[in-house]
Amino acid sequence: MQKNVKPFGMRDKIGYAAGDVANNFTFNLVSSFLMIFYTNVWGIDPKLVGGLFFISRIIDAFTDVGMGTIVDKFPGNKDGKFRPFIKWGAIPVAIAGFLLFQSGLKDLPMGTKIVIMYATYILWGSLCYTFINIPYGSMASAITADADQRTELSTFRTLGATVAGLVIGFVTPYLIYQKVPGQADILLENRFPLVAGIYGILAIISYFICYSFCTERVDIERESAGPKENALKGIGNVISKRSLLSIIVVSICLLLGMLLVGSMNIYVYSTYFQDTTGMALAGLCGTVPMLFTAPMAMKLGQKIGKKEASSIGLIGAGVTYFILFILKLENMYLFLAGTVIAYIFLGIFNTLTWAMITDVIDDLEIKNGVRDDGKVYAIYSFARKLGQAFAGGLGGFAVASVGYVAGAATQTAEVAQGIYNVATLIPAIALGLGGLVVLLIYPLDRKTVEKNNSTLAEKRAQL
Repeated sequence: MQKNVKPFGMRDKIGYAAGDVANNFTFNLVSSFLMIFYTNVWGIDPKLVGGLFFISRIIDAFTDVGMGTIVDKFPGNKDGKFRPFIKWGAIPVAIAGFLLFQSGLKDLPMGTKIVIMYATYILWGSLCYTFINIPYGSMASAITADADQRTELSTFRTLGATVAGLVIGFVTPYLIYQKVPGQADILLENRFPLVAGIYGILAIISYFICYSFCTERVDIERESAGPKENALKGIGNVISKRSLLSIIVVSICLLLGMLLVGSMNIYVYSTYFQDTTGMALAGLCGTVPMLFTAPMAMKLGQKIGKKEASSIGLIGAGVTYFILFILKLENMYLFLAGTVIAYIFLGIFNTLTWAMITDVIDDLEIKNGVRDDGKVYAIYSFARKLGQAFAGGLGGFAVASVGYVAGAATQTAEVAQGIYNVATLIPAIALGLGGLVVLLIYPLDRKTVEKNNSTLAEKRAQL
């Protein structure tokens, strides 16, 4: 541990929460509104958008792990090992997010738009977002070595993501849609750059709060001292372990379920329920429950274990979406009530997931004898992006497969029902499967985590 530093406290928790506020000002905007921008503003076939999400994730396989290796090898400076990347990456990632939503380019030839779509999306997601997100996520291990304090960081990170999600989900529909009595809501295409620019500025401010408020106390570089293993061998050593493999599968399932819901919401409410007010209410229903669930989840994780609590959350959410699929609800407000229940369950896992990945990092340090925060978080981040890609790709192909016509003023009843089915059944399967993986395969129950913490505490005392 470093000496002569202020003790862990609320300043660290607020700072770490601000980091995920910043991340999600671009991430949630992209997840929820980029598909509709590409299909309804630029007029791009949703299958081509799905292909973009898939191909960019192949690129991420290299950029995420490469960034993790860079972070692990970076010796640190006066700001620490991880905080410098937040300072360096804040402005570039905000600019890259802004470039995604340029409605002024909609009249360019289709081939040119597709090239720009690929270039800007890869710039944002595979390069700029990766550059700042990998060290941000890895930094939790350096802020504190205490397991309960890490759970508190995970809780505040979830709260930060919830705040950003609340703003994106509730405010954005009012900014980009105009209600006309007796007619379908009008998409205000020229508002997209303004909205993306405002969120980008808010992201920069939040990143610098994170940089200023967080303190790195655990000397990760000293703890990792010793012979440096080959990068490929190091990747093989971490990815072959059961704890990481299982959390990767869970992450893919989680993101597949959650982001598919996010990307499909705009179609569910505009096409199936034919009321875009539901988009704003869905933003509230998907975020407000998290504000109440997070403190409860933190206590539950500390009491019965993160693994045990998380399995309850994921399985409960999956069952809720399956009930919505079976009921085929036509009342929008009943449907929204069902999503509130699902998100109460999801809030348990979302609150604890970041503390679980630090448990995985500790577990791999014990098994491999090497501290690989960057590599482990990079691989985990890549897995989450796979979930994002599958959700975006599946969403694009599913929307096309049910007969959705990009740019059409109205859709058929069969298309609307197909959209509802996709938006409920696939999340039910994905989240339920993720819960079973946590329950039956993920090895880090409460007793194992406590044993690992004791082993590493003895190791650090000898450094």
